[in-house]
Amino acid sequence: MTTFDRRSWDDPFKTEAAYDGITRRVLSFTDALMLVHYTVDEDAVFPVHEHTTTHQGVYVIDGAVELLGDHSATLEAGDTFVVGPDVEHGIRGVAAESKLLDAFAPAIDRYAHREPDC
Repeated sequence: MTTFDRRSWDDPFKTEAAYDGITRRVLSFTDALMLVHYTVDEDAVFPVHEHTTTHQGVYVIDGAVELLGDHSATLEAGDTFVVGPDVEHGIRGVAAESKLLDAFAPAIDRYAHREPDC
């Protein structure tokens, strides 16, 4: 069981293309919580999906995104949303570039190179 993880901004656990126009930076995580930074280009889409056990909180650092799925809204810098298990959600970038900080509880195994899915 992982109970402590410390990393610098310049040395995240991993950086990867989540989808076309969306970069995922897995910053730090334990088994119970994961912090992930996303950069989202305009019109890039993180498809609508749901988690079976994971709660997700999102903070819009900069830019703006459209919330898709069970709930819809345009979220701008400073806005937040939280979704629990079985809530369909996704986003589309509406600013030239948007930056988000997401927290997942528990951590998403596939982002940490572990299986099964969230």
